[in-house]
Amino acid sequence: MHKRIIHESIVYKSTGIYSAFPILNCLKNDKLAIGFSKSLARDHTVIGEWTVLASNDCGKSWETDKDLTIPLNWPAPTIRERSDRTTVKLSDDVFISAGTVGFHPWDISKESEAVSKGFYTYPHPWKSHLISVRNNTLFTSISTNRGKTWERQEWTVPGFKILMSFARGTRLGTGEILIPVYGTDKNGSHHNFLWRSDSDGKNWQLIKVGAFESNLSLMGEMSLLETSPGNVLGLSRNEFGYFTQTWSSDNGKTWTYPVLTKIWAPHSPPDLIKLRNGSILCTYGYRRDPMGIRAVLSHDNGYTWDVKNTIILREDGGYPTESFTMEETDFEALKISGPEFRKRLSSGIVNKAHMPETARPDLGYALSTQMSDDSIFSCYYITNSDRITHIACTLWELD
Repeated sequence: MHKRIIHESIVYKSTGIYSAFPILNCLKNDKLAIGFSKSLARDHTVIGEWTVLASNDCGKSWETDKDLTIPLNWPAPTIRERSDRTTVKLSDDVFISAGTVGFHPWDISKESEAVSKGFYTYPHPWKSHLISVRNNTLFTSISTNRGKTWERQEWTVPGFKILMSFARGTRLGTGEILIPVYGTDKNGSHHNFLWRSDSDGKNWQLIKVGAFESNLSLMGEMSLLETSPGNVLGLSRNEFGYFTQTWSSDNGKTWTYPVLTKIWAPHSPPDLIKLRNGSILCTYGYRRDPMGIRAVLSHDNGYTWDVKNTIILREDGGYPTESFTMEETDFEALKISGPEFRKRLSSGIVNKAHMPETARPDLGYALSTQMSDDSIFSCYYITNSDRITHIACTLWELD
């Protein structure tokens, strides 16, 4: 299959603002809404100003929308929770939000207190008197009156250095909600879980995905898709560069051992949707030269992927954000993977970068949906030659 680009648009772009990690809501009558954090520096804690923009013309134009029935506008105690949670409308009246709480800004004077409590701390990206603090808390929040009031519960998961949910969950045909969760325990081993509900969203369990643990991240940020009744595909980012694939044949209760696919996407998570023609579309950021946004199809429910006909939506990325820049982009380094990649990029960092990867070129976290006319809408973040990291979108179709 070949693709045809219908149009590309900028959702939000502003000098001095780092806008990244979009979350997409597909609403009635082809209305689209995108939520993201506006930050004053490169920010992977997602701790800036939460912004929701909506479009009624397939992404050509965008405006602020504070409608509380849009899941992106549902309340949360942290900006990161809004970015990491999975939201589901069980009915016109019953709304559910669930996942992990995310980072809180704390005064730096309380850093020792945070560490003593076992919380994960991280420098605040642009406020030197603050730190970003994360505890390992899962939550569910349920409204039975269209979001007017909410009932919230929280649970702490012991033994972990950091635990995060990822907003690529799904609701099965039988009603259960599956939310991917991943983290690192205090011994440095990586683990993957599902935060799984019953069919009415009232009872939840944290389920281990795979009976393994490793010092290598076999799985990380995962996208879930029910490919047929009871059968769920999980595709995830990992340290090997090729997406990891795992399966459940019992509504997400147990999972196969992960295997590597042939989809090459280093340091980038996938997004999965099922098209009306039965094919599965995987969209992702491509963080190697030439950097951009790509997609690949499966015509057999995700068992194999047509990587020979990879779809290129964008290939004009590959530039560090203006917040922390490199003197010169090392294009040869962009072709390699793993620790050596990080080492070579870190050697070019200037402007008081606080982490080795601060000046790394930024793009990805693509999300797609199929419109009523069968065209495909994909949103993502990207940094072009002007080095302004921004939210953009592409409307396209398969020939």
